[in-house]
Amino acid sequence: MKNEKLLRSFGGIADKYIIEAKPKAKKPVKLFGKPVILSAAICAFLALCAFAAAMHFRMNVIFPASDKGKTEYNAAIYEIEPFALSVELPENWSYKEREPGADFAGHFAFFEILWSVFDIYDESGEFVGAVGYNIYENYEGAEEDDPRAIYSQIALGNHYHFDVRESYAVVKETEYGKTATADVYYSANINGGTEMKNKGILSYNRDLSVYVAMEFESALVTDEQIANIAKSVLIYKN
Repeated sequence: MKNEKLLRSFGGIADKYIIEAKPKAKKPVKLFGKPVILSAAICAFLALCAFAAAMHFRMNVIFPASDKGKTEYNAAIYEIEPFALSVELPENWSYKEREPGADFAGHFAFFEILWSVFDIYDESGEFVGAVGYNIYENYEGAEEDDPRAIYSQIALGNHYHFDVRESYAVVKETEYGKTATADVYYSANINGGTEMKNKGILSYNRDLSVYVAMEFESALVTDEQIANIAKSVLIYKN
């Protein structure tokens, strides 16, 4: 059957979705209160939509997630009004809050710069990235003039920084801010003698004067995955 062959050509679509797309005896269903007959083509389209919806899930966290890591020196960062981050991750990925002082065998220098860090794992349980938040001083025109005015804590370092000068690319703009992708630079001094770049996502909310930063191992995620994740970022008052 043409629709079945079309669906199988995409690859990776579960049989249950393909079976659901096969034409059966045409029975009227109600749409907006009126009986209609769904064609095989419509069934195939609905099956593809169901398949696409199953390819990701939403990561929903509240920042600050807890008082873990709070000290007298960073109290102002933790004593803000809580806000929410919602972002789509690939199917079967997972995340959990990092324990203060937990041993970490990888890179990701921002663990000492951002707060309430959550580790992100792929479908096999391998660590692929992390996300955390910080606050910034909001002044008119900051993001238009130079994003370093927002992301100063993670954009101005010599040996580690989110490269907002050369690689900053806005992928989404809302009434409260922008979301962009950027390379994350490591100098040879802190990376065993060789320079390195990871993949990053930055997003801020000017109404809340907060931003989130996500860093991913460049060898473990694709540019397409980064773009899709970035486009899904939402930051809002909890």
